[in-house]
Amino acid sequence: ERFLPDSPLCPAWSGGRARWAFMAEDHHLSAAARVWREIQGELQDDAQTGGELVDAAILPPDELKKVAKLLQQTVTKFGASAAVAEGRMDPALKSIANEVITAFTAASGTLLSLKRGAGRCLREELRGIGGGLAEAIDILGSSVGTPNMPIAAGKALDRVKHLERVSVQNRAAMRRRILMSLAQVRDAHRELSEALREKGAGGDEPEGLLSDEDDLAPADDLDEAELEPYERRLVDAIRVVASALEDGLGQASQACMPPSGGGAPVPLLALEEVAISSVVASSAVDGLATHGMGGLDSAAFLASLSELRKATQGFGELAGGPEIARALDS
Repeated sequence: ERFLPDSPLCPAWSGGRARWAFMAEDHHLSAAARVWREIQGELQDDAQTGGELVDAAILPPDELKKVAKLLQQTVTKFGASAAVAEGRMDPALKSIANEVITAFTAASGTLLSLKRGAGRCLREELRGIGGGLAEAIDILGSSVGTPNMPIAAGKALDRVKHLERVSVQNRAAMRRRILMSLAQVRDAHRELSEALREKGAGGDEPEGLLSDEDDLAPADDLDEAELEPYERRLVDAIRVVASALEDGLGQASQACMPPSGGGAPVPLLALEEVAISSVVASSAVDGLATHGMGGLDSAAFLASLSELRKATQGFGELAGGPEIARALDS
């Protein structure tokens, strides 16, 4: 209740309504962004977040579904009322807006409750989910009275779905991070394989193409000038590296799952190191592809190569580190 505009406990109230009126004069949902600004700092990584990570669900999933359902209901109700409102500051919207802010505050508090025992991956996911939701609600409030309001309401409801699917344990957050990096590497691998395909050739495709469906790239992308022999050798070497990294990240994503044979699970700290480094590694592969095709940019290429080596040094057997190292040395 302390975040509602009528509450003396609200930080913006300060014993009177003038300060709140100044902050909320834009629209009735302005408080969502401020609520999140006050909370998100507690989810930042700092020197004290290096404690023991919880290797279990930090919060029952049903708790998350409960607050997400409440927020979904209030946002839907606000959207329906806003459709017939007379401008963004229509007094008829005030009580419904307060319900949205109350539900958003409860959702933010739920995200905050997940921070205990949360590693860097989970904390970053919580910041992204909360920040995206706050922004969507703020945009919804500012769109009242405009043709964009239905679209803004839809986007806010979509963000509520993201809230409902947020990770409630470290392994899930780490796996999600690894899978995002894996998707990026797969895209680079496919593009490199397509670049190696000779125009008009009907023979075998280079090793590593994912499927026939992935070959449906725009014609303009495939109609570029044929690579010179030295360029083909370089692009093929990058493709081999991308393939090794793709395999390694695939292994790491599986390692995030509970062992099927009842063995010991992979330690969380090892998984988190791979998950965090995978972001740098996937970007570095993109850099190699970008700077190695269409005219070699030696300095940028070597910088990406160095980044990739550094990012994958700690992968070990868990994420195909030795295979990646061999591919890089080749």
